Amino acid sequence: MSHLLAKAAEKQDLDRIDALLDAGADIEWQHKGTGRTPLLSAVIAGKTDSVLRLLDRGANIQHACMAVGFTAMGWAAERNDADIGRLLIARGASLDAASPELHRTPLMVAAQGGHLPMVELLLAGGADVARVDFEGHNALSLAEARGHAAVVQCLQAAGAQMPPMLEEAPPLAWPEPAAEGEPASVVRGYMLACNEWETRGYRDAKVGGVLLGSAAFQQERADILAAWCTDRKRVYSTGMSVGNPPVHVPEDLLAAVGQPTASKAEVLVRDHAQKSRALRYERLFVLKRVAGQWRIDMLKKRLFRTEAWSSAIL
Repeated sequence: MSHLLAKAAEKQDLDRIDALLDAGADIEWQHKGTGRTPLLSAVIAGKTDSVLRLLDRGANIQHACMAVGFTAMGWAAERNDADIGRLLIARGASLDAASPELHRTPLMVAAQGGHLPMVELLLAGGADVARVDFEGHNALSLAEARGHAAVVQCLQAAGAQMPPMLEEAPPLAWPEPAAEGEPASVVRGYMLACNEWETRGYRDAKVGGVLLGSAAFQQERADILAAWCTDRKRVYSTGMSVGNPPVHVPEDLLAAVGQPTASKAEVLVRDHAQKSRALRYERLFVLKRVAGQWRIDMLKKRLFRTEAWSSAIL
C-alpha cells in the first residue's frame, strides 16, 4: 500500500494521499532502487501541492535518496523549481545538505545546471558559496566550467571566489609488464593486453566488422584472464563489451603499490587527467600469490577523491 503513496504524490491526488495515510501507509516508504520517498517523488514531479500536503502530514524534509544523494532541496535545485524551493525553505530545509558521495550542495547543483532562479533563491536564503565538492569545485567554478555567465556573475556578486586547485601526488613509474613479475608488473601486463583487445574490437565494430561475434576473439579475452588473473569463479565478465575510451589505457597512472600480507598485494591505478571521460576513476587491483606468482584476484573502482569502493569486472 505504501508504494501507492508515491504514485499519488506524483499525480498530485491529494485526496488519495490523505486516504492512504489515514489507512496506515508509511509516509517514509522508500523505493528499493533509488531510496526515494513520496516527498522526493513529488518534488521530482514538480507537484507543489503534493509537497505541501506531505510536509503537513509529517514527511521528513531532510531525507536523501540513495541514487544521487539529493534531499528534496537538492532535487528542487536540479529541476530549477523555485516554487517548491521557496516552500522547502519556509519549512526549514537545509540549504547546504551535501550529497554523501560527491558532496554537492543544492547551490552547486543549481549553479552547474545554470539555474539562475534557484541560485538567487538559495543565495537569498543564506546558502554557503564557499563549500566544495569531492573534486574541490564550488558553485562558482562549476558554473564557470559550464559557461553559465549569468550564474557566475550572480555568485561573484554574493562574494564567491574560485577555490584553490587540489594537489595531486605525482604518480609512480610503471615497471615493464611481466607475468612472472611483481604486482605492478602483472597489473601493467593485464592493462595493456586488455587495451589492445578492446581497442581492436572497437575499431572493427566501428567499420561494421564481425570480430566481436567471433569465438576466436572472445577466446582471446578468456586467455587474457587466464594469463594474468586467478582462476576465481567470476559471476560476471566483460563478454562482448568494448567501449571508447577503453577501460584501461597505457597512459593511466600508477598511484600506489602496497602489500598488506606476504600473499596479498594491492595496486592502485588512476585515470590520467586527459582521458576522454567526464569523471576520473581509481581502480584497485587486489592480487594473490599463486604458486609463487602474483595474479590479479579482484578489481574495485571508485570516483577519484571519493571514499566508497564498488566491485568492478575483470
